[in-house]
Amino acid sequence: MTEQQLLAAGIRTVDSRQLYPAQHRPDDAGLPMLLVENPLGRAVVALQGAHIMAFQPAGKDELLWVSPLTALQDGVPIRGGIPLCLPWFGPGPDGKAMHGFARVKPWTVAAAERLADGGTRLVLELAGDAATSALWPHAFAFRLEIEVGTTLKMTLDARNPGAEAAPLAFAFHTYFAVPDVATARVSGLDGTVYIDKTDNFARKTQAGEVTIAGPTDRVYLDVPRRQTIAAGAGRIDIESEARCAVVWNAWHNDRNIPDLGEGNHVGYLCVERGDVADHAVSLPPGGSYRAWMRIAG
Repeated sequence: MTEQQLLAAGIRTVDSRQLYPAQHRPDDAGLPMLLVENPLGRAVVALQGAHIMAFQPAGKDELLWVSPLTALQDGVPIRGGIPLCLPWFGPGPDGKAMHGFARVKPWTVAAAERLADGGTRLVLELAGDAATSALWPHAFAFRLEIEVGTTLKMTLDARNPGAEAAPLAFAFHTYFAVPDVATARVSGLDGTVYIDKTDNFARKTQAGEVTIAGPTDRVYLDVPRRQTIAAGAGRIDIESEARCAVVWNAWHNDRNIPDLGEGNHVGYLCVERGDVADHAVSLPPGGSYRAWMRIAG
């Protein structure tokens, strides 16, 4: 799309060095990003990974968190915001990259428009090539639709145009900004079974709200449509029809994660929605997969 078409939709093309100067070294080239601004809200989207970096409803606080130590460099995963874990979740086959390749590949703008309510709709696409075939030997077409208004809605469509079935797992790996993760509470998961990855993948049942008091990495299965994060005086609502929710915080293990850094676990809580673990899918030839998530503050 042309710059004029993007501007008509309330979108400007910017360099990551303009928006995130502290996350760059002097010799960094920077990443192309889209700044979406309309009367209802503001968002920042990196074309690398179709990665939503920021979302702030008009008159409210920023809902997403980006690590101050993340590297905004070509081909390097971004720590924070909303990475797309796609087409696999966790370690890849044969030791390939964690959480898939879609989050480090450049996506292209397919459409953008101003909506009747004053919001903005943006569509990004990623198609397979020789480089992705070496990582994942399946034909695919990924499409992410982003709606920025008083809420943020993301809809992923994954299509298999090939002649063979393709395994697929997916998550919106969202880093929500919180004043102090130790006082945050997540409701909407009571009574659900989760896989505790910090306890040898033991299966447990959630009792009451989820709170964070140590390293936490849980995959909740067959979850309700809605969850809520209560943090300080604020509240974040999460809605999706995906079957899983992942709750993650590194706690003091942040010191062992170079792009996170000691002490930075305090400011974020990951509550992700997607279809992973027991609910990963297989796309038949010509088949498709669709997942959406809406967040509001």
